[in-house]
Amino acid sequence: MKPIKSILLCLITLCFSQLHIQAQENSDKPIFILVHGTFQWGGQWNLLKSDLVSKGYVVYNPTLTGLGEKNHLLSKETGISTHINDIVNFIEWNNLDNIILVAHSYGGPVISGVVDKIGNKIKHQVYIDCAPADHGENTLDVFGPEVARISLESAEKNGDGWLITADALREPIPTMSKHPLKSYLERVEIVNDIKTDGTIILATEAMSIFGYMRTISAPKKAQARHWKIVTIEGPHTLQEQDPSRSEISNILVNIYKSI
Repeated sequence: MKPIKSILLCLITLCFSQLHIQAQENSDKPIFILVHGTFQWGGQWNLLKSDLVSKGYVVYNPTLTGLGEKNHLLSKETGISTHINDIVNFIEWNNLDNIILVAHSYGGPVISGVVDKIGNKIKHQVYIDCAPADHGENTLDVFGPEVARISLESAEKNGDGWLITADALREPIPTMSKHPLKSYLERVEIVNDIKTDGTIILATEAMSIFGYMRTISAPKKAQARHWKIVTIEGPHTLQEQDPSRSEISNILVNIYKSI
């Protein structure tokens, strides 16, 4: 009986060793973290996430404070620093690394602040119809005068002076909620000048609102960072419907394979 026990013990030890090796290998592979935009929540990414997960990739899509299922936390003090800390803490508390950090719309300035704090964990930044914020800029600086006008008017007329209503910048859907104006006004601090690879993906529709960001802000920032810009025909929410969603998925997979 002893030889059998010894053999079983060796087999168990070998299995645990293999699982440990596989866990180490998996931890070295890049992961995706998707950061949603104004009015939205983590579920904005569900269709794209499902596509990536079906291909074997690890994907996280947290919700920012005051939005979606966290709307009970919304207050006048909810600013972009709150949302930057949301993502930083999500990454640190979950001990995540080798991250492809993807943002849509307002999420662009948010992840700029995230990279400044924990850039050593970020392998690649992806901006979907948005652009990064430089030091001292706020969301209105990044998106330009038309977004600023609409947002400020919305807060003043329909948002008690501190909320941007969900119908201000695009046609609302049930999962969209009022967004704190402070997060558009508060300026991003970039102090560490951490450089990573990056890609900016721009849409083509609603140019009257997003034209400044697409033609001035994004190209300027991409050139300064030596990043690639890709244009895809479609709405501001490129990642939410085909065929643009499939194009976004392919771009993300190619970025993953390049790391």
